Amino acid sequence: MIIAVSPQMAERYGERIREAAPGCELIWPLEGGGWSGDTDAAEVVYFSEDFWTSGSFRTLLPQLFTLPRLRWFHTFSAGVDHPAFRAVVERGALLTNAAGTTAEPIAQYVLAMLLRIVKRTDAWAGAQRERRWQQIETGELTGKTAGIVGVGKIGGEVARLAKAFRMQVIGCRRRPRKPRYVDELLPPDQLHELLERSDFVVLALPLSAATEALIGEAELRAMRSDAWLVNVSRGRVVDEPALELALTEGWIGGACLDVFHEEPLPDGSALWSLPNVIVTPHNSGWSPLNLERGTELFLDNLRRFVRGRPLRNRVRESDF
Repeated sequence: MIIAVSPQMAERYGERIREAAPGCELIWPLEGGGWSGDTDAAEVVYFSEDFWTSGSFRTLLPQLFTLPRLRWFHTFSAGVDHPAFRAVVERGALLTNAAGTTAEPIAQYVLAMLLRIVKRTDAWAGAQRERRWQQIETGELTGKTAGIVGVGKIGGEVARLAKAFRMQVIGCRRRPRKPRYVDELLPPDQLHELLERSDFVVLALPLSAATEALIGEAELRAMRSDAWLVNVSRGRVVDEPALELALTEGWIGGACLDVFHEEPLPDGSALWSLPNVIVTPHNSGWSPLNLERGTELFLDNLRRFVRGRPLRNRVRESDF
């Protein structure tokens, strides 16, 4: 079995990959162009995070999705809304993602943003820059309600951290089983109730045909006028023009956005300059621990693949 990996994976984790799949051969892209082995014979692809962040091998990515003997493609990302991922499934190959491996950094980002809002840390930072001694009235998270739309691994970790701050947590998801740390779980047809009751609405659900533009004008008008929207899912889960109007006209208190319809966010977007918006560059999930977490999942799945056992985090056509 031939496995296509990044150069870093081959160097750093090559021995562990070979232990998980005895007899396998690793191939990787070369700096000068080409590959260290025969890509046409590769059956497995590990699309690790460094393949994307290094930048130098991005031009090779389309080739990884179309290998003629591809049987299994594993991606470091949780989101698989790009058409290339769907094409992998439609051709009959297995597709697995890394859902859950970035739950901790993303959840910590969410709580950092909530604290930034209630503790008004930007005001303190501004006063310090101006050498201005000014005491500022701030709030706290205690007793506030976090409404989490999409209580999977990321949403569940957000709930756990929110409870540490003695917040109330309302969740919304399709599966009826109430997750730990969620005080109340609502089905999707009661989304508006969650929106009406929440001080912070956290979007942590995948993008699919069912969730695209889930948060539109009606949903934004259902939110409290002082509530904040926090989006760590995908930009297209929110109707962006409706959100801009809601923020401009004061339907809601503000928005913390890590994802957008178009990325990078265009210079001309009003979201850059609105005073009640926090913009971050799709960066909430980054952590120096991600590579290790993601590779542990890949290695576990590789052992399963070799033994013919079901793979974790398998993505099926119905998930798109």
